[in-house]
Amino acid sequence: MNRISNANDFRASHEWATRPDDQRYTSLADLEFAVSRRKQESWTAAPQTADLRIVPEGEDGLGVQVYDPTRGQRVILEPTHFAFGQLCSYASAPAAYLRRLPSQLAAINLQWGLEKSPLRDDSLVLGQSNGDHKLRAMTSTSYGRIWDIDVVKAIQKVNGDGRWKIPSASYATSNPKRATTLYASDRDIFLFLVDPENPVTVGNETLFRGFYCWNSEVGNSTFGLTTFLYRYVCDNRIIWGQTDVQELRIRHTGGAPERFAYEGEKYLRRYAEEATAPIVAGITKAQQTDIPLKKDQTVEEWLRGRGFTQAVAKASVESAQAEEGEVRSLWNIINGVTAYARSIPNTDDRVEVETKASKIMELVAA
Repeated sequence: MNRISNANDFRASHEWATRPDDQRYTSLADLEFAVSRRKQESWTAAPQTADLRIVPEGEDGLGVQVYDPTRGQRVILEPTHFAFGQLCSYASAPAAYLRRLPSQLAAINLQWGLEKSPLRDDSLVLGQSNGDHKLRAMTSTSYGRIWDIDVVKAIQKVNGDGRWKIPSASYATSNPKRATTLYASDRDIFLFLVDPENPVTVGNETLFRGFYCWNSEVGNSTFGLTTFLYRYVCDNRIIWGQTDVQELRIRHTGGAPERFAYEGEKYLRRYAEEATAPIVAGITKAQQTDIPLKKDQTVEEWLRGRGFTQAVAKASVESAQAEEGEVRSLWNIINGVTAYARSIPNTDDRVEVETKASKIMELVAA
């Protein structure tokens, strides 16, 4: 997906605001060490779902007894919060309800579901043993796991010169863990890095490159990589003036590891090394191209002819006037549409408006 806009992105800000300290890493090296150790401690098994044994532990605890092929013996795995939800899904049982039951009752319900009404007859179990034994994930046997460490290593490879950095913040020296944008939990990773020393000049505007990527090796999300240009990143990690947004997503299907190995790292390297001239040329042309109005046609009418509702067209023109000071060029109206889109609370509605804005940009290449 490609789009050129001039919006603000709150994804990184949300991650920054919600991650606890034990999920924050202040360097790529520290993050790499953590997820590498996690992979070394992890192992997989592919048991028949009906062969799993649910073991109550105390009043509130549950364990899943699984044969560990790396040790040649059965072990009891304590499910993470996320893995418990997957386990309940396999047993066709409501997780929220079972979490409230005493462990004995919850174990009986889960065992019955796994034996009598399983979602699938087999499963791919991801265990982790480091003194304790944890159930990290329970997925289908066709699940194509992209390991978090492979994602981090790919980023390390394209960052050999150290150009990609955690965005600066006024409190970074006094509280580096709070300022960081590198995160890992038991279910995912998220990394946001920028290149502050190699600006891209578009007319009288200075932009910078940035990207964020995410992954889940336990089935919580796809692998994703979003690249963009931006004006600046503030202390609470809102990305201001984001433009030229491009995104790659890879679902964890059977061929996902191979596709990531071939496509993910290549995509990152190309982005790091590609020339900025085509980007600059596209934006400059949009700035210099007047909106192609017919005689006596208003900008609102022109937008309605391109599929915008009357209300959205009116609000977009008003936003363009406020953001750009005029509504003359394609760039003016693109910024107006995307500025209005930022105020739309519903994600689907917002994406629909932003998609129409991206189609306006296609007029530059026509």
